[in-house]
Amino acid sequence: MPRKKSQSAEAVAAPPEPPRMSVRFTHTRLLVENMDVCYKFYRDTLELRPKFDGEGSVYAEFDAGNGHTLALFSRELMHKAIGSTFGANRSGGDDSVVIAFEVPNVDAVCEMLQKKGVTFSCQPCDQKEWMLRVAHFRDPDGHLLEINAGLQAPAE
Repeated sequence: MPRKKSQSAEAVAAPPEPPRMSVRFTHTRLLVENMDVCYKFYRDTLELRPKFDGEGSVYAEFDAGNGHTLALFSRELMHKAIGSTFGANRSGGDDSVVIAFEVPNVDAVCEMLQKKGVTFSCQPCDQKEWMLRVAHFRDPDGHLLEINAGLQAPAE
């Protein structure tokens, strides 16, 4: 009678897992042409608190809430750092990024920003599919920004 193989002999060792990248999202960095104007916009108009003061500099960081950091950096210096032609990727086409800020009341914040000279490309409106009330505008360098607040779920 043939002998049974032991269970451990039959078990096949699993191949080792390949190494994984260790990635941690740290911040969003906007590349800007006019650092001073953009810095003052985010500090004074949007009232974000500087984490790394960049007034008169080529780099700045702001506390954007909930552990998020929004940074500004000279577009020209970034292009030099990566060896590309300054402005090569500014096609002027469709936006590819929207920086969104949650606010308690879109209409009230929109009114405050308009008093500070912000022009809205989209006045406050309900986006029911998104379950958000939103308004859109641009920073001095043309980046698309959104303020939003959740819509109340309809009563059942």
